[in-house]
Formats: sequence, C-alpha cells, structure tokens
Amino acid sequence: MKRNIIYSLTGMLIFVLTACTDDWLNNEGERMPEGEVSVSATVEFLPLRPALDVNTRTAGDVIKDINDLCVLLYDEEGNLVKSYYLLPKGTASTETTDKFDVDDIDRTDADAEGDKTAETKTKRATFKLAQVPYGYYYMYAVANMGNLAESEKDNIQTVDKLKSINLTWEAENWFSTEETTDGKVTKATKNHQMFGYFTIKENTPAGANRNTEASRIAINKKDMELHAWIRRAASKVTIAYDASGLKEGVFIYLKSVQIKDIPVNCYLGKTNTPSENEQSSLIKDGEIIKYYTGTTPPAFDESYPVRLATGRAYYPCEENGTFKYGHEEAADALFFFENMQGDQPYDKRQDADKDGELDHPGLPPHLQQPDKDYSKYRPKDNVPYGTYIEVDAYYRSINEEKVGSGDIKYRFMLGKNITTNYDAERNHHYKLTLKFKNFANDADWHIEYAEPEPGIEVPNPYYISYLYNRTMDLPIKINPGYAKVESVKAEIVNNGWAPIGADANNFDYYHFDLEGKNVWNGFLSLRRTTATILTTTEKDASEGSGIVYAESNQEYYNRTQRGNREYAVDPGIHEDTEYGNYSVRKEEGTNILHMSIPLYTRAKQMIAKTSYTGNNPYVAYRRQAKIKITATLSQGEPLTEIVDIFQVRRVVNPKGIYRRHNNDKPFHVVLKRLARENATNFEEFTSEGAWEAVVAATTHEGFVKLEKSSSNKYTSIDEHGTLKGLSGSVIDFKITFNGTCTENESRHAVIRVSYHNNTCNHLIFVRQGYAPVALLDEGRAWHTFNMKTATEETDSPVEEGSLFKWGNLNEPIDASSNKHEKEYWIEVQPKDFKDDKAKPLKIAGKETTKLWDEITSQPFNTPFEKPRINGKEVEIANYDDYNVLYKSKDIEMGYGVLYGDDAEETLSDINEIYGYRYGSSGTYGMRGCFIYNKTNGRNLFFPIGASGYGHRKQGYGDMRNWQGVVTGQGYIHGETKNTVVLRYSAGRSDKFNMTAGDEKPLFYDLYMRPGAIYWLQRVYPPGRDGESDIMAWDINYFSFDFNLISKSNVYATLTGENKIETPKSDACFIRCVEP
Repeated sequence: MKRNIIYSLTGMLIFVLTACTDDWLNNEGERMPEGEVSVSATVEFLPLRPALDVNTRTAGDVIKDINDLCVLLYDEEGNLVKSYYLLPKGTASTETTDKFDVDDIDRTDADAEGDKTAETKTKRATFKLAQVPYGYYYMYAVANMGNLAESEKDNIQTVDKLKSINLTWEAENWFSTEETTDGKVTKATKNHQMFGYFTIKENTPAGANRNTEASRIAINKKDMELHAWIRRAASKVTIAYDASGLKEGVFIYLKSVQIKDIPVNCYLGKTNTPSENEQSSLIKDGEIIKYYTGTTPPAFDESYPVRLATGRAYYPCEENGTFKYGHEEAADALFFFENMQGDQPYDKRQDADKDGELDHPGLPPHLQQPDKDYSKYRPKDNVPYGTYIEVDAYYRSINEEKVGSGDIKYRFMLGKNITTNYDAERNHHYKLTLKFKNFANDADWHIEYAEPEPGIEVPNPYYISYLYNRTMDLPIKINPGYAKVESVKAEIVNNGWAPIGADANNFDYYHFDLEGKNVWNGFLSLRRTTATILTTTEKDASEGSGIVYAESNQEYYNRTQRGNREYAVDPGIHEDTEYGNYSVRKEEGTNILHMSIPLYTRAKQMIAKTSYTGNNPYVAYRRQAKIKITATLSQGEPLTEIVDIFQVRRVVNPKGIYRRHNNDKPFHVVLKRLARENATNFEEFTSEGAWEAVVAATTHEGFVKLEKSSSNKYTSIDEHGTLKGLSGSVIDFKITFNGTCTENESRHAVIRVSYHNNTCNHLIFVRQGYAPVALLDEGRAWHTFNMKTATEETDSPVEEGSLFKWGNLNEPIDASSNKHEKEYWIEVQPKDFKDDKAKPLKIAGKETTKLWDEITSQPFNTPFEKPRINGKEVEIANYDDYNVLYKSKDIEMGYGVLYGDDAEETLSDINEIYGYRYGSSGTYGMRGCFIYNKTNGRNLFFPIGASGYGHRKQGYGDMRNWQGVVTGQGYIHGETKNTVVLRYSAGRSDKFNMTAGDEKPLFYDLYMRPGAIYWLQRVYPPGRDGESDIMAWDINYFSFDFNLISKSNVYATLTGENKIETPKSDACFIRCVEP
C-alpha cells in the first residue's frame, strides 16, 4: 500500500543501466560507444527541510506519493533527445509499458537539504529504462504531471522550456481522502508536482548541493546506476501557539489561521519570484484552518474549542508544559507555491530597535480612526508580493491592569528567519510558533486590533461567588476621548434568582424570573451585605448576630439602595466602611480612568418563608444579573455599558475532608461540578482567570498544608504557603497533614479556594480528630457522630446513622433500610417516592425487622432519655444548643460533600459522591451541612443521608391537607393514608401550586429536594417567628435553611376507635452533646 510523503520535497530517481551488448561496452577507456543500453535508476524525495523553526487543515502528509514519472534526456545543447513515461507497477495503462517500484525510505538529518529533516520517511521509486542511447546528457525527472510528451509537448523541447513550465495553483479539491486497511489516508491529486535531475549514483550530491544545477552525465558503459533527488514545487507551513507569556486573566480564542498572498503560478524548475513585472499574480486568500465547526464562531467562553491562557498555554497539544505536537509530519498544514522575495532592508519584528515602542504602528484603512497619525504604518513590511500567515482570534482581558476584549489579528511574513528574509522556498516545511505576551497585543508578529474610543470596557461576563455574603471587585476602564469623566454610577437592571441555561436541558423550575422585574429577590448587591438573615419578625432581629428586620424583600432592597450606587472619580482609594471601598486610577497623560468597584452576594436567607437566598442553590446552573455602568462626561453624551454578572454554579464536591486523630493520609482535591441538574457525573472545570488556595482559618497553625499535585503543572506555592494556579487551569492540589494528634484532640482548618480571577470563593472544611468540640465558648461540646443505636454512635462522621421515632431510642431504623430503588436518583417525580408501610425495616444493632406501625412513638411532651455512649451519659442536643449557632455572628454554614478517613481523592459518580454506607464504601462521600466558626475554623458536619433524605414521613390518617389535597397538589402518586415515605419534605408531596403575588419559587419542587431533620431532646414551647412546640431542627440542603421546625410538621396525636389517643411521629436523626 502506498503511503503519503510530505516532509521531504526532494525525491530520488536512481536508474541502473544494465548493458545488453558486449563487454567492451564497459568502456574503460572512456570511449563513447554506439548503440543503446538499459539503465537502472532511483528517484527519491528530498525530505522537507525545516525552513523556519523559531519561537516568534490540510493534513500535513498529503503530498507524499509518486503517482507517475517522466524521465527526460537532453543533449549538451539542451535539446530534447528522448522522454520516458512510467507508472507504478500494477497500474493498468495503454500509454506505457515502463513501470517503477515504490517503497518507503527512512530519512535522517543527513538526507535533508539543510541540517535537519522535517520528514521521517519519503518515497523512493526504482526502475529500469531500456534503449537509452549512449551519449552525454542532461537528465531530468518530473513526477505527478502525467505524460509530458503529450500534455506539454512543445514545452519540453529544451531544458529552459521544461524548467519554465508554468504551474497553476489549484485551490479547490486538490486532495482526497480514502479508506485503507490502515485507516483514512489523504492523498494529493493536484499541486503535487516534483522536479529534479539525475547524476551518476556515486556522484549523488549531498546536503545543500542537491539544489544546484544539473551536471552532464555520460552514458557510456553497462551496469550504470543513476540517481535523482526530486523536490516539490510546493511548501507547507504549520503553526503552533504558546500563551505562557500572557498576563493572568487574559484569554485568546483562536478562530482560524490562513495563508495569504500565495502565488497563482510557479515555475516547474526555476526560482519563482512574483512581482509587478511578472505574469504571476497572487491569490489573496489561501488555505485556511478553522478552529471551530460551523459557519460562525461559538460563544467565547470556557467551552470554546481552542482557548489559550497561562494555565492552558499550548496548542495544538502539550505534554509536561512543552509542545508535543504541532509541527509533526501529519499536523494540519497550509500549502503554497514557492515565493522568493529575498533579503530586504525591512525588519519583520514589531519592535526591532527594542525601545519598547512599535516601530510601525497603525491600522489598515478600514479600521483607521479620524484624528490619528498613521504615517508610520507599513503594510506587509514593504514587501507587497510576499506571502504571509494571518491568525484570526478574539482576545479577552479580565486583568484589572488592562480590561478589554475584541477581535485581533496576528500577521507574519514568511521567510527563512524572523528578521529580514522573505524567501518562502519550495520543498520546505516552515514551522511557526506564535508566542503571545502580556495582554495578547504584544508579540513578534504584527498585530491588528482596535480599542473602542470613547467607550467603557468591562470584563463581560464576570463572575461572583455562589456563596452568600461574598464580594468581588469589578474592573472598569473608561476612555472618554477628549472629554473628562465627571461621575460614574452603577445600577442593577436585572437581578435573577432563577437558573440560567436550565431550559435548554429541560430542567423544570418555576418560571417567575422576569427580565428587569422583582430585582429585590435577586442575589446581587452594589453595597456591602451586612445581614445573614432577613426576618419579618421585628423582635427576632439582632443586627449584631446578622439577623436584620425587613418588612419585605422589596422594602429592604429599596430602603438600603442595594441596586444603585454613585462613585466619585478622584484618583485613589475611596474608603467606605458601610458600603464597601472602591478605587480609581488615572492613566498618565490621558483622561482614561481605571476603576475597581465592589459587588456583593446577598444574605443567606432573604426572609425564610419567601425562599429567596443570596447563595446559589443550583449545583448545575448559574444565576445572572445585569449592571448598567454610566459615565457622565464634561462634554457630549454619557457613556453606558451593561455587564453580565454570573453567580457561578454551587460547588459541593469536595466540601470537607475529615481524618481520625491518628490518620494523616493526604487528599487530592479537584474541584468538580455538575454539567446539568440530572447528570450522573461531576466534571472538573477550569478557572476563568487565576486561582489560589490558602488556609484561611485554623485552630492549630501548620497542622495542614497545601501542596502541588503531580497532575497539575500550572501551580506554584509562595513564601506564605498560598498555592497559586494559572488562568484556564483546573483547580487541582493536595491537602496534607503534619503528623497526628491525640484521641482527645481535634484540629480544624478552613481552606479558602478563590477562582475565576479570584472573584469566586469555595470553602473546604478540614478536621483531624473526632473528639467532641464546642464551636462557641458559650456553647456545649458537640459530638462528631450521629446516633446509631441507643448506646452507639456511628463509626464515621460520613455515616448517616439511624432514623428514630420520637422518644424511642430502642427501635432505630437502620441506614440500610433508608434508600430508594432507582439506580440513580435523578429526574425525580412524585411517583418515585414509594409507600414503605409494608416494608420490613431493619432495626439497627439487632438481627430483626419491624414494620413501620410496629415501631412506637412516645407522647410529644415526653423527652428522650439520656443516651449512654461507651458507658458515659450524654445528652441529645436541645433547642438552645442549635439556636446559639443560628444566632451567633461568628457561626456560618456551608453545604456540600464530606470525604472521610479512607477517601484519597475527589470522586465523580454521584452514587459514590453522595452514597457512603457503613461496611462497604469507605472512599465514598456524604452530603450535609457544615457548621463552622469563621474566626478559628472549628467545624462540625451534619449528614443528610445517602439517599439525600434524613427523614421518614408518617402519613397521618385523614389529615389530607398535609399531603396537599386542600391546595390542589394532591397525594403522592399511589399514596394512601398512613403512608411511610423516605422524604425530607415534611409537608410537600408534589410541586407547589403558586399563587400570584405569593410566589415562593425555590419551594416549587421542595417535595424532592434534599435535607434532613434532627430531633431535639425535648419540646421547646416558645419559639421564633411565631412558632411553638419546637421539636426538631431543620437542615435544608437546597435553600440553606438551618432553623427550628415545630411539632405540626413532624408529629401528631391521633384519636382512634374508643377515643384512644395514639402518638404518631416521623423518624429523624439524632446528634448528641456533652452534658
């Protein structure tokens, strides 16, 4: 089977002439005999020579075949004597009987015209020519041009005419792809002409001498062997990219690369130099390699096919931070005919004199702006007939030093160096590497881009943390032209609570997020967030605890001016402790201002009963706000710009790493997120800008460290122990532990990961040691494990424990009975919740099972007994234990996945991430709520169960309004009274039927959302928000509620026959504290 040849443009023809006459034809006396002789010959490609290999979509191996050969003999005066036409053996033809063999020959640097070969193999043709007359000749080989004796009869009569045959570049359909036993092979059908001359084999020229003029050959004896190197008329160029020199937060989106101004024509055997005086003209647009599919580029975001930044610096491919591919033989290449423009006095570099200024700044006429000086502009380096490469890209800078975005072009004139040579010689492989620097507008190549003037530039879109009560700075560049900026204001014109992009994935949510409406329900604020919780109960407000009174979300938003703010424009830091500092910088010698204004996510709960939150509840979708920036000028109309602010997806994997006191096993962190709501796998993602990880709080300095992982080469650690990652890289590092601690100790830390140009935060809670811990000085010490039986706690904080009915520690429902039947708990519908009334439930710690109705509940005013753990009496946490955490200004909550002692890395499958169960899944994770002290890092984890539902719901007889019939939602499909269902929601069994004016959109599908309920030790009569008979504590994993829950949601006393009262309770988790 034939293989393509591309790297070596020169081929070899070797003939061996075998005499068929008497021995005297050996001609030892150099006497020219009479008659004819057979000649053996070999024709070989010269390997492509690397013409330019410096740092400054056609398959690259397309021109590699010898499809036919013409051998032409000329006398000493240069006139044609004879020609031969040969085809590969096995080819059926009526034109000729002469055939040649083809094989592949390995090539080394010694075979190339220069010092290096750009091809590892080229073709070799061997054959015999019969009836070659004795004599002196100039002999030439031409490949892939058919039978020249027929097609170019008049043009081969002399050597000069042969060399002057004018080839024409075929721009369309010049190669084809065919299937072979080895896969797809691409072969040239046009533009693959080759030319060379013969020598006696022992006189075969080497190195650069192969490109000299033909020498006379004496065919004067038998057994002669001739050899010819042949060269392609075409050359190729490959382009690679290196973005390692960019500033952080600068991205390049490659759209295409194209070869421009290539010759229409090329001489077969003479130097080709298009010029004004030549017939040859130029093709403006040559071949193009597109880096995207379709007719127009997709959105310039993290999913763009070829995006470059410091953390993804190389293209086409990289390995260990350096090029692996890009210039190899089969790499996509652009082909062209020879164009020899020679050495010129014009330097190609943008800053040849190295004075820090562009030597020839300017723009082409269609981009030129009025009142600008373009007198130094020098198109094409004053070489109008040269061939050049043009890279079309889009740049985006979110770096506050220089914000900007837009189309940009990079151009480079081909030649044999990067300075003053403009020879694009035939049979060469030009290897170009475009090295981007600084803000993408600084490279050795010529650059064309235009900044808007006047105008406002902001990074668009920009990102803010999914967490509540977080901040980031928005960089703004204002170019007022000849005017001055007098004032700047910002206004939130849209402020979403709903997921963005969910509709495309058919995710069902309540569509109440109207453009420009209800901005007070959204996640974003222009002023510092001081509240953690907004409450409508004035007596419950405590601003010192972060609980702030609000008549309504609308009233609070408008009264505190969350959605608008004005900014002074005097240079410097503008300090504002109430609303947040901002900065202004004036560019020297201009009126351009660079500002940095703070943006904030809002409170965790914006009135609990409305469901709105400043924390993004969606693990798969972002939320969106729009800010209008207005700059008032000293003259002319104000400048305006609208920027999209995306609250990023909620990151939950991983959220915590726990180790036993004697376990110092490291953990490999890779932040992962869900691509869509019902996906079954989490995926790693890259940071839109630089990222870093730091130990933000700890109880024991130095017990935990951050280290680079072996899988991420784009990180470094500074002298303070902060781990830093580059733009566009995966958030990937290791957490290591410095030794161990005693069994009676626990060491804590909070690791803060800042990503997306350090605008978004994610917290990872770390703990070593499981001894009880008091999160507050005024609080009791919390146990680390849930209760499993009346006398046992779980073995791991990742284990969920058992579900207990009220007052009954002796019949705990084992965790193995608390799971659903579906393989993956996705695309959940009401009918997926099964009635477990008849299901045998395993009793934890025993080898027995019971039905739900066989497990008793105690009267609601009967408290739980005090458990004894390992012989020591402890207490079930009461209302005051939870409430002090709820009210403290030092306590915050985080929700996500905890990995325990046996886990060593972030997992991907949701059944593994969420599904820890005792006995068989030590490396698995568990969802839950982390309670932490933000000043010292102490933390505690409350699991919500492997099913996501830390609660079994009792259906209470005829109290059907609990199941929603009264408000029109209906029972769970197939549910009857006394239904026993594993579900977090205490009162919802179907989608919420919203009432106009009373929308609570995040409660729309509460029936299927995850969470858990924990019993209190006893009923607590007075409560907040008008609640009484507080029996349990509610942990809502979706809406981030950490709050009391009353008797009416989890317990009922039913009156049956003979007026006998029967207590009926739900089943919930239990957590203990030290007495």
